[in-house]
Amino acid sequence: MILPALLILSQLDVINGVKPVFPFSPMTSSKGNAYTKYEKYPPYCSTPGEMEKRAIPPLQENSNGVSSQLIHVTTIIRHGARTPYGSAPKYQCWNGYWEDEETGIWNCDLKTYVSPPAATKEQVVDSEGLLEEEPDFLFEKRYDALTMSPGKTGNHLNGTCQLGQLLQRGYDQELQNGFHLRQAYVYDGNTAEEYASSDSRMRLWDLTNESDGGRKTSTPKIGDPTKQIYQEPNLRYRADDEQRTLMSGQVLLRGLFEQELLSSGDNKTAIIRLHTADYALDVLVPDEKKCPKTLQMKHEAYNSDEYKYWIDNSMEVKMVKTFVKEEMGLDEVPSSMLDCLMTTICTDRSLPDSLNDYDGSLGPTPWDDFLQSSSTSTEGVESGDDVTDMFERIANFAIKNYTFHYKYNDAAFAKQGMGPLWKEIMANILPIVDSANNPSSGTPLPKLALFSGHDTTLMPLLATLGDKVWSGTDWPPYASMIQIEIHEITNLNEGSDFPSGYAFRLVYNGAVLTERIDGCAADSELCDSQVLVNQVMIFAKYEERDCEAASVVPPYEKYEDGLAKEMKAASEELVAAPGGVWVVVVFAMFCILLGGMLTFFSMKRQMLKTHGYRQNSLALGGFSMTDMEDDERRFQSEDSPVTESGETPQQTKFDENTLI
Repeated sequence: MILPALLILSQLDVINGVKPVFPFSPMTSSKGNAYTKYEKYPPYCSTPGEMEKRAIPPLQENSNGVSSQLIHVTTIIRHGARTPYGSAPKYQCWNGYWEDEETGIWNCDLKTYVSPPAATKEQVVDSEGLLEEEPDFLFEKRYDALTMSPGKTGNHLNGTCQLGQLLQRGYDQELQNGFHLRQAYVYDGNTAEEYASSDSRMRLWDLTNESDGGRKTSTPKIGDPTKQIYQEPNLRYRADDEQRTLMSGQVLLRGLFEQELLSSGDNKTAIIRLHTADYALDVLVPDEKKCPKTLQMKHEAYNSDEYKYWIDNSMEVKMVKTFVKEEMGLDEVPSSMLDCLMTTICTDRSLPDSLNDYDGSLGPTPWDDFLQSSSTSTEGVESGDDVTDMFERIANFAIKNYTFHYKYNDAAFAKQGMGPLWKEIMANILPIVDSANNPSSGTPLPKLALFSGHDTTLMPLLATLGDKVWSGTDWPPYASMIQIEIHEITNLNEGSDFPSGYAFRLVYNGAVLTERIDGCAADSELCDSQVLVNQVMIFAKYEERDCEAASVVPPYEKYEDGLAKEMKAASEELVAAPGGVWVVVVFAMFCILLGGMLTFFSMKRQMLKTHGYRQNSLALGGFSMTDMEDDERRFQSEDSPVTESGETPQQTKFDENTLI
């Protein structure tokens, strides 16, 4: 039996049960990928036209006559277009959002097929990483069990979609990313001249030549030419355990290696190994709960004078807050607002008339412009005058408000939070560029390391590379992609610009950013690898990083609870009213008296209770501690399991808003 599509581990992704033949145009082949409702779409949406612009550029000729050869690439991607990450009531958009069938019900056509493991012990993965016999059947996974009424389910999104599920458009985007990587790094003899791999210096894989691609040295060993190019150690595929990141990486690899996967043979199923971890413990995004110091740094940013000045004085902020309250019926700008806007417009759903004004005329607002628009005057904001470009104004406010801490204080939060991921990335790079201090373990290093993550992976990662690399107000669009290329200098001379013998190139969504890193020349796409090492190895730490927080101060306004705001306002009104001060004084005295009485009776009850336990201890020969422990357990929630030692393990909780 021949499987109808690419099988990676236990997931099989199929469009209507049909597997297209490579090559084909992924951005026009799938139905529903229209982008026709609006005249213009934000770059965030990654329309087919935007995706085509993100091809990895060819390597420029070096004016100094330096010869080089690409030997390793690390690629970090954001998942493709997806459904909203939250549901009502926490996920707030605008009045009527969840009541409207168009925005309140999300149904998905993209299916996931699950394959059982081999039926017998003899059917195992062989030394080449290929399954000897294919599964006899597949399971089609559908989120439709909680049918409430025709056309509606009891799921979070009221349809057949998961929260944050990859959509058909996201599938197409990642397939295009796979083609970009193939055109840049894989040469099969038929590559067009405009693609990077037509240059022999850029061929990570040259399928017309079995040699090592012109490397100057054979150590450390990178990849294994005896293995398929999609097998380890040629490829290392890493993702966190989310449906949208897992499938995004799978689809990208399908676009990159489809020819080789199709030629694996009728009797064997290609297996690509995926490395992941427990979602709540993974390191592909900054984790503020496992590392309290990260949370402390975040709060320091939002308690800074710079943030307070902006949030209190910016005319843009005041305009947005007034509009959201008067036109959208919301007391404040919810943290979900950016996601509401983008998941609506990017899937051709209807925006409210007051927000249906996107034309791209504003673009991302730089932080300097935010400060320049600050004023203590509210003239014109609350005057009732018509305002324009509110889609972009609200999006720009939401982005700045969310990302402020990434670049604050020389990106301290980002460096602390992304240290574990940088350590994982550099584990594939250091043995190449600094083998004297970081010798290889003997296992070949990957030629391509793919990390499939989130926007909250890419933004802090870019922030750690220096102030000029990322603006802080450009949100990574769907299917964004970073490349860190490692090039070996093959004609190293004394006085060379590359004393380490290796260079790197940084590419983001098709743009070369290398020169933006401090220490890299402005007239060259390549920079000595030691600059990268010096930039990131200071904070590329995991277990050894300092996560102890001195104190955690609640941040300024950003997370202030709505109820707390109401209580604060009511208290201020009461004090300002005639006789209000005396009301507060009398109420305070009453609370003191009541508190004293409760304390007295509580202490008296505790003394009697302690005396009772002492009597029991005498009667039971000193084993009354068991009774005390049982008494304590009665006050524990049934949701808090107790171990045999009597301890209650901490329950790991995380906010869906942290992963957008």
